[in-house]
Amino acid sequence: METIDEEVVLSRLTAREGEPFSIKKIKESYEALYGLGAFDAITIHHNHKNNTIIPLQIETKEISKPWYFKGGLGHDTEVGFRFSADAIRTNYMGNAKQVGLHLVYSQIEQVAEGSFFVPAWSSISGYTIDMLSKVGYSKFVYSGFKEDKGYAWVVIDYDSEKLNLHAGLALENITISPLGDQHLTQKIETGSFLLTTPFLGFTYDSRNSKLDPTYGYYFDGKIEYALPYSQKASAFLKYTLEGRAIYTFSDLTLSAVAKAGSVDQIQNEVPESKLFFAGGAYSNRAYGHKRVGVILSPTSYGIQGGSNMANLSLEANYPLWEELYGAVFTDNTLLTNDKYDFSGDILSTAGVGVRYKTPIGPLKIDIGMNVQDTSQYGVFFQIGQSF
Repeated sequence: METIDEEVVLSRLTAREGEPFSIKKIKESYEALYGLGAFDAITIHHNHKNNTIIPLQIETKEISKPWYFKGGLGHDTEVGFRFSADAIRTNYMGNAKQVGLHLVYSQIEQVAEGSFFVPAWSSISGYTIDMLSKVGYSKFVYSGFKEDKGYAWVVIDYDSEKLNLHAGLALENITISPLGDQHLTQKIETGSFLLTTPFLGFTYDSRNSKLDPTYGYYFDGKIEYALPYSQKASAFLKYTLEGRAIYTFSDLTLSAVAKAGSVDQIQNEVPESKLFFAGGAYSNRAYGHKRVGVILSPTSYGIQGGSNMANLSLEANYPLWEELYGAVFTDNTLLTNDKYDFSGDILSTAGVGVRYKTPIGPLKIDIGMNVQDTSQYGVFFQIGQSF
């Protein structure tokens, strides 16, 4: 018995009536339909019956084994190994809905999270809207404090060929606790914080591949507003913006990733974990994941988070032998405390890496060092590109 309505299938098609015929859009439609995880087989027939109209006929075979499992592994010098595991039930109660369990474990981070995804949840003026909700509990150990967090959030989003728009509401119960005696020399606001936070965001992605792009550009932005629902509530605005550009000359692939953000305190203290921290495979590769607080000099930093963040990474990749590539990169990070202050010292890192191309993205090993103090270095292993 078929359990997936036609509206769900049509919501994943990028080929639209009235548009010029495009094999690329047919391929993208295949990828979007398979991305639902609800089909074992999909066939899109496109017969050239006349010069003006090319009808599409879609045949699908619903998935026979709806449970699947996946895992991930990463490593960096300060954090050690990070394991993740997911259990997902596809086509739950029909119409390609998904329920999932996500687990993460490392020396500094533990996560247990459940999710529920409803594709084609609603339609607004002919635009299809998806819905995703999550509930979970997490622990994260920063350099000078730890965060315990229970959370629940729901988001609705619209996806087109390149553009994603999303809006949602997050409820978070955060507890900040100090580590050792470090809080005596650098003030960390401890205690419990109950946040109610609406958010808006967008992504525009014109890269030729999400797994291993060789050209294109990408933009992502988000704004969060923690509501002052009572006199004791923490209220703030948080903005983040990211841009990426990738271009390939012959076999040489050049990429640039720029990020910036700011937190504007409105009422009471902002939870420390809501401020900005740097370090890691997608930030500054001389340092562990979120190990870097406010930057004090080109070689030193504190345990407090920054109210402002800027990061620029530049990278060049070149083939060495068959599927093996070499890379050189630089990461440059600014973290400051004063409101909208984007001046100050920068942590600058230079490094080298190797990549081995696989069907699921490149296997990467990177070694980064602070250019003014090479004793500060990091080694990272991951799957997938950071641009």
